[in-house]
Amino acid sequence: MEEWFQPHNLSYFLIITITIILSCYLYCSYKLNYWKRRGVIQLKNTSRIFGDFKDGILFRTPPGYHMSQLYKEAPADAPYVGFYIFHKPCLLLKDPEIIKQMLIRDFDNFSNRHFAGSVQKDSIGMINLFGIKNPAWRYLRRMITPTLSRGKLKQMLPLMMETGKPMMDHLDHLTDCKKPKVIDAQDVNYKYTADLIANVALGTKTNCFNFPDSEYCKNIMAFFHSFKRMVALVTVFFTPELVEMIGYSILFDSTFVRKMFWNAVESREKSREKRGDYIDSIINLKNGKQDSLYKFDGDNLLFQSGTFFSGFESSSTAAAFTLMELAKEKNIQDRVREDIKRAIDKHGWTLEAFAKMRYLDQCISEGIRLHPSVSTVDRCTFEDYQIPNTDVVIEKGTPVYISLYGLHGDPQYFEEPEKFKPERFDNDRIVPDAYIPFGAGPRKCVGVQVGQLHVKVVLSMILSEYEVYLPKSAEVKLDNRSTFTAAAEGINLQFIKLS
Repeated sequence: MEEWFQPHNLSYFLIITITIILSCYLYCSYKLNYWKRRGVIQLKNTSRIFGDFKDGILFRTPPGYHMSQLYKEAPADAPYVGFYIFHKPCLLLKDPEIIKQMLIRDFDNFSNRHFAGSVQKDSIGMINLFGIKNPAWRYLRRMITPTLSRGKLKQMLPLMMETGKPMMDHLDHLTDCKKPKVIDAQDVNYKYTADLIANVALGTKTNCFNFPDSEYCKNIMAFFHSFKRMVALVTVFFTPELVEMIGYSILFDSTFVRKMFWNAVESREKSREKRGDYIDSIINLKNGKQDSLYKFDGDNLLFQSGTFFSGFESSSTAAAFTLMELAKEKNIQDRVREDIKRAIDKHGWTLEAFAKMRYLDQCISEGIRLHPSVSTVDRCTFEDYQIPNTDVVIEKGTPVYISLYGLHGDPQYFEEPEKFKPERFDNDRIVPDAYIPFGAGPRKCVGVQVGQLHVKVVLSMILSEYEVYLPKSAEVKLDNRSTFTAAAEGINLQFIKLS
């Protein structure tokens, strides 16, 4: 042992240590100058270890919202900026024209999401339209689109209304017309959405308001905001390369949901009953002609229902945050209520009535602008791509990100972007190309109409019977753990029953 402390051995140890440190420094310097070498502006103050995503990875700021901070750090006139997640070079797009060019006109080179196709055991949320790779994606979209048609919406609407009854009974039990009652609107929307997923996507009625401790409710609530899923989402969205290393242990356990789904399919096939839910569509796909690109059998059927998990979660967030904005503005809320009443008085609780709620549409659009449910759009280059009218070539496999918080909050595109102004979406106004809450191009969210109907049903049911206010002392903060938009401690609003 004493030999190690001889002067010549200490010198060797010191030389080796310095060599290792210097090598690491030079390696990091080389990797973190990738964009500079390619003639692209890159962000300053990059961490040698975490790159530009340290606060997002460590949950110091919400990962999706952190992308908007990178957007703001870039020069205002820069159409795009290079940044790093750890040492991985990524490109953040800022110019709506370039975004349209890539997502629409040059879609074939940007048809895949960055995380698409990674080997994940959480397939319920990935091996479907949300995360699958082309060309299977193109075939799947062609097959799934008819299952979300207007005719299907008409069949789903009674299920959405039926799902709302336990929610309204719950609110009625908590409130009266004399005293305001503080209720967490985010939790109300999560529970309604959990019941809606069961009713529409799993073919089963549940009641998370009366039975919050049921196995189903606990499973779905864990899907929405457990820490385990938060880690899974930030890993999947920003470092999908780690998924193969970490595996299923951090991802959503779909065992219980899987059992519910197959019980519903088996029961429906035996009874041949038609409910108008997604199980009907699943069985039609199962019994239809199959293609080798994507076969509708086995777990692939379950994965299609998984689309509703993330889709309804997004619309749940839109409903909760839009209700919060309406709670701040009594005049706007009153006008929305009149809009709802006028449509219902004329058409009843029908699809026609919801289509006529134009001012409610404007408010929802503005709510999503301020609080985009899925705040980051990502793509991955299929082949080397030269950005038009520049010498910049994006190498094959480079992740490309778009920050919706960044775009939607940019004063270049939206006057007074921090304010809730539904008139931005008046029919006679041109909506800026920077507004892309559902993505853009062929890979735009296929369930937009279903999600919008979900939001309108919830808001119209609540506002028909309640006035809502944001308490003066209330402060809604985003959840630092959440890649999707979510409130850390709920959205606590005062509900007063209308007399």
